This record gives sequence, structure tokens and C-alpha cells, in this order.
Amino acid sequence: MRSDLGVKGTRGFSLVELVIVVAIIAILAVILLVLFAHERDNANVASCEQNERNIAFALDSYSIDHFGQYPNYQGDVNVAMFGGEGNPYFTKDGLVDPASGLPYEYTNGPGSCQDPNTEYQIIDQGGHSSTSLLALLANDDGEDSIAFCSTRGLYAMQSGAQTGGSANKPGQNQSNY
Repeated sequence: MRSDLGVKGTRGFSLVELVIVVAIIAILAVILLVLFAHERDNANVASCEQNERNIAFALDSYSIDHFGQYPNYQGDVNVAMFGGEGNPYFTKDGLVDPASGLPYEYTNGPGSCQDPNTEYQIIDQGGHSSTSLLALLANDDGEDSIAFCSTRGLYAMQSGAQTGGSANKPGQNQSNY
């Protein structure tokens, strides 16, 4: 004899059905986490590019006011290289790369840029995902840094590398400020 509990014709989900639903939700969550991580890397690259463009703009403004001379300095970018506190060019001391948390480095002269006519170079110290650097013409998986040369603009390079990435071939786009 069947007991009636007040529920007519309803039954709950079986264990197999619940496990399938939970597995589908877990797969979708993993896909979303991967996409969010990639977008965070892309945001770090965009932020780093903008920081380097801002530093380059400050350097060019400094050069205009100092008869074409750039700061004779090598090392971390800070307000001291622009004349100290209160300078009109660069006011954010402690500017760091969002990917690595390390400061940007400035080199007066070509540094690792391939063009010997380069006035200066700005580089971050790595930490970027190589897949996020594809817009900067990253050539391989070893490139994890963004550099800015005064004659070339932004490009991808390997952190600690002696050469500044490969030269653009005719017809390739390059990002300039």
C-alpha cells in the first residue's frame, strides 16, 4: 500500500541528475575563471602601456624645456630624475608596473633598443603573460616585458634581454604614442 504524503505526482532529482548539473556548473565556472584571468592580464598590459606613454610624454616635455636634453640618469623612474619635488613633468613617485609590482627603469641613450639614434628607453621588469603581449608584436613565449624606445614606441621584449625585441618588418604595425 502506498502512503500519500500530500504531494501528488512529484518526485525529487536523482543523484545522477544532480551530479551532472553540478559538473556542468563547475565546467562553466572554470571557463569563466580562465577568461577573467586573461582579461586581468590584458588590463595589466594596457595599464603598463599607458604608464610608459605618460613617462615618455614627461620626458619629451622635459626635453623641450631643456633644449633637447633628456635627463642624464639611469635607474628607476622617479621625480628626482626630473629635478625633484615640484617639477612640472612627473609628479608620481613610486610608479610601478601593475604586473610585477616593480618600478619602471629609464636609460638615457639607446639602452637595449636596436636603433643607435634612440634618445632614451623605458622598460618594465617583466611579469606579463606573453599571450597578452600579442598586440605589441610579441614573437615568442619568452617575451614578458614592455619597452618604450623614443624612436620606436612600444614593443614587447624578454625581461633582462640584451636586445630590444625584433625590428618591425615593412608593413607591420607598431604602436606609438
